[in-house]
Parts: sequence; C-alpha cells; structure tokens
Amino acid sequence: MVYTGKPSRGCQMCKSRRIKCDEKRPTCGQCQKSGRDCPGYPDEFDLVFRDENKAMERKARKASGSKSAGSQGSPTSLSPSPSFELSTASASGTQSSFSQFDIKEGQLVVIPPNQSPPDADSWQSFLWSLEQGVPPSITQSPEVEAVPFFFRNFVSLPQQAESMRGFLELLVPLYNQARPSSALHLATNAVALAACGNYPGRQDLLREAVTTYGKALGKLNDDLKDPVVSKSDETVLAILLFSLYETIMSTDDTITAWANHVDGAVALTKMRGTEQFRNPMSHAVFRAVRTMMITSCVQRSKPIEDFPSQHGWVGANMSEENAANRLTIGCINLPDIRARATALTTTAYTAEKEGEALGILELAQMVDANLQAWYHTLPPDWQHRTVSMIAQTTEPVSEAEFWVGPQHVYQDVHLASIVNDYRVCRIFCQKVIIACINWLKFGGNFPMDTIRQQAVFMIQQMVDEISACVPFHMRYDMQPAAQQLGQDKNAAEAFGGYSLVWPLYVAANAETVPQRQRDWLNGRLFVIGSHFGLSNAQVLVLARRHVLTCGPMFP
Repeated sequence: MVYTGKPSRGCQMCKSRRIKCDEKRPTCGQCQKSGRDCPGYPDEFDLVFRDENKAMERKARKASGSKSAGSQGSPTSLSPSPSFELSTASASGTQSSFSQFDIKEGQLVVIPPNQSPPDADSWQSFLWSLEQGVPPSITQSPEVEAVPFFFRNFVSLPQQAESMRGFLELLVPLYNQARPSSALHLATNAVALAACGNYPGRQDLLREAVTTYGKALGKLNDDLKDPVVSKSDETVLAILLFSLYETIMSTDDTITAWANHVDGAVALTKMRGTEQFRNPMSHAVFRAVRTMMITSCVQRSKPIEDFPSQHGWVGANMSEENAANRLTIGCINLPDIRARATALTTTAYTAEKEGEALGILELAQMVDANLQAWYHTLPPDWQHRTVSMIAQTTEPVSEAEFWVGPQHVYQDVHLASIVNDYRVCRIFCQKVIIACINWLKFGGNFPMDTIRQQAVFMIQQMVDEISACVPFHMRYDMQPAAQQLGQDKNAAEAFGGYSLVWPLYVAANAETVPQRQRDWLNGRLFVIGSHFGLSNAQVLVLARRHVLTCGPMFP
C-alpha cells in the first residue's frame, strides 16, 4: 500500500483551487482576498484517523471481519482551544503484544455531551475508529494499540445513566473532539501506556508513559496561560487524567503529585463558576472534580473549600443528579466530620469538649441514616444476586479464594463498585461514632454501649457484604457484562481487582472485624498485587487512591 503523505490541513476551497492555504482562523486569507466563502477546515481527529485511501479501507475491513464499509462522522464542535499543531505518531518500531479484538462494522460516532450513555453499537464504532486508524502494515508507535486497549478494557462503556459518576465516562466525547496534539490526548496516551505497562512483560511501555506524561505536562502549562483554554472541559479532564496516571504508577513520589493535581482541578472548577452548570458536559466535569475533591480532602483531613454559588458544591439542581452522584452528595460532609473527629479524639478528654464530641457523633449518625435511605431507593437491577454459599474456607485462610457465607454477583463491576463505596462510607461513619463514644467514656457520663454495639454490628455487616462480592470482581467467568462487551479477560479481571483495592483495604483495617477475616482480606489484596505485578508498597498506594473510578472513598 502506498503512503499518501502528510494530510493537508488547509480549507476545502484552497484544496479545490490547488493553492496553498494560510490556515488563518476563522476564515483563511486566500478566501478573503478572492471574495469567496471559506468552507472551513477539516477536523484534526479525522486527519489522524482517516483511511489513507479506499484500498486501505477495504483491506482493513476485510482483515477485521467487517462485511461492509462505513463513512466517518464529524466530531462535535471543539471546546475553546488554541491553535494546536498536528503531531504525527512516532514510529519507534515498538510493537504491542496485546490481543486484537473483534471489530464490528461502524463509523466514527461522536457522543454529544448532553445525551445519555452510548449504546453498544456506538461504543464499538468508536473503538473501530481507534483500532483501524493506522493500517496494520505500517509500524506503529506503542500508544496506537495501548489507547484502544485502554478504552475497551478500562473505560468500559456503555454504562447505565444512573451509574455514571466519574471522569472516565466523560473521556470518550471529549477525546473525540479534542485535537491530537492537545493535553487531553497526550494525557490519555500516558495513562493508557501506564495501565498497559503494568502487564507482565510490558514494562517497556512504562518508559514511553513517562516520556508522554512529560509532554502532556508541558502542553498543559502552555494551555494554562490562556484564560479561555485553561477553563475548558478538556483542560480540567486532562488534569484529572494526570491524577489517574500518578495513581497507576503508584510510588511514594506520586502521593504529593496526585494531591496537587486534584487541587489544581478544584481551583479551575471554582474559577469556572456557575456558568459551567449551563452546559451538560461542563456540569458533568464539575461532578467528577467534586468526587475527587472529597476523596482528597478526607485523606488529608483537609476541610472542603467553599464553592462560589448559592448551593455550594451541591451545584445547581439536586433533582438532576443520578443515583451515583446522589451518593457523593450524601457524603459531602464526611471530610469535615473526619477532620473534626480526628482533631478531637487525638487529644485528652476534657468536659468542655463533650458538646463537640456529641455534635460530631450526631452528624455521623445523620450521614449514616442518609446513606441507608439512599441504598433503599436503588432500582432492583442494582441489587446483588446470591449464586452460592460457602460453608468454610480452605487453609491457610490468607490464600482462600472465597470467604464463608453467600457469594454475590451484580449486573456489572461498575454497579458493584458504587455499592461498595456506599459500604465504605457507612464503615467510615460507624468508625467515627465508635471513636467519639470511646473518647466520651473517659468522662463516665455517657453510657452508650448500645450505640457502640450497633456500630460494631453495622461494620461487620458491611465487611461481610464486601467479602461476598470479591470473587465476582476477580473472576471473568462471573462477569457477563464484560464478556458481552468483548473485554479482554485479564483486563476485565484487572479492572475488577483495582476497583476492589479500596474496599478491601478499608475492610481489612476495621479494628472490630475478626482477625481471621482480616487475614483473608489482606490475602486478597496480596493476590491482586502479585497477579498484576504490583509491590506491596504499590498496593498500599493504590488503596489510598480511588483507582479507575471516582466515588467517595476514605482511608
């Protein structure tokens, strides 16, 4: 196949007249001089992912098993952005060993930000455009295969509208409309290379990830100098992807960087003000930043900064929030509760502070009641099914695959992860209650044994329910949704394992849980780490970040 050369970025009028276009915006100078109507410029995304010629298109479709050819669609309008230069992919000669996937017939489909999640056909079409963007006969740079692998196996669309809560769900439409040289594309490449580089034998991709990450940071620094671009959806999402990159790389050096990225996204979100609520995509980005902020503030015992609006971080209209985001809002007071409880219970008892302790205890009980009410409003398809009962565990307990009791499965891992976040939040509330009661006991005036026993019982119930869904997360044969979407087996289990790290960590560190069960929970953490090539230190870092999802998670 003959390479057709670097694609022209000039306007269609200059192309038809076969003259050089000066590419001025919004109308080229050649058309202005000649008094012609400038038809505009081709989209950069189409230029990068275009077929080189019709023969290549037929060959690519034949190789992937498609039966007919489709035309590429046009992306939605770009968010405010500077004049980016089109950067061609590096032909480093590095070939990825990741498995190819069944490619379904389709065209590049743009997902408007104000619509519901894409269906399976649209999702497959998007993946087709990524995987077939470069002919297989051309040597490809690592990200050419890492990026579609990442989208297919870790973004895992489509999801239910009620379960969409994080920033990865927003990546498809924004990636689709961003330019290939943008910070968002570079950040996505870095994350994809980092995620794939954790696979055994693919550590070479980690070097590529570090290089690409540096380029993305440089591009972001340039963008932040522009008052318009700095407030765009693509810029904020790129920063959130940087935090995910630091999470996946998972070293002690990434802890500060992760927090700084979250703080940066929060600062930009505050600068964007209430105007962002008028655009559905911008409002969704606001929600993603809000959940990351809550996670970060609780981990650092840092009070939440005020958001400049009448309703604060709740946003514009509570009725517009889906089930997953209602969970986040229900936990919005937890950072302050944790900070106050930590400050109080680490000091000596004094009668003057009894009122503060009782106030914190009451707030924790109120949040816990709201969480319970949230759970009872969930639709039936969010509930688990019991598929088996385990009478006893094998020995040694730390190596057993199942914990004693019922084994639960869910419609998909995303739903299970959200419900586990609910359980983690309730565990956290109960731990605050127990801490306050233990502190008040030094005064001897507050017999609260019944309340403490109830808190211990609830922690155990939440930990048992987390334990019951562990096999579902870690076994591909128990995940019908992953099989239907055509996810790679190892990647699906990796996603399930990563989303389990935080609930397992919290459950294993609940002091009231029996030691034998804590040993089993820690054993599952060890298996996740060893299976995906992570050290114990990396697993700990992963546990203190909400990996690949973005719910209200607390240490």
